Amino acid sequence: MRTLKEISEILLRRFNRMVVGKLELAHDAGVTYRTLNHVLGGEQDYKVSTLLAIADRLGLELTLVPREAAAGMPSEPQNEVRTRVQAALDQLGDET
Repeated sequence: MRTLKEISEILLRRFNRMVVGKLELAHDAGVTYRTLNHVLGGEQDYKVSTLLAIADRLGLELTLVPREAAAGMPSEPQNEVRTRVQAALDQLGDET
């Protein structure tokens, strides 16, 4: 089972690839800015409904699988191929 910190890191990686701010994400997910920060920080517990709402707005799906099946899954997400737009956005971020 993943820890809150591991879950928050997955959410944060996805958030960082999006062109949306925290205020907009919080509003769209129906949570407060403070709650969103707690979830993305991985330090405090939160409701499953909060996780589902944020994951949905980030385009993620929460899936539960048997431990036996999870053992065959990579613990770290595989490197994905970046689009030219993602590369350009990353470069702009590095320049600031």
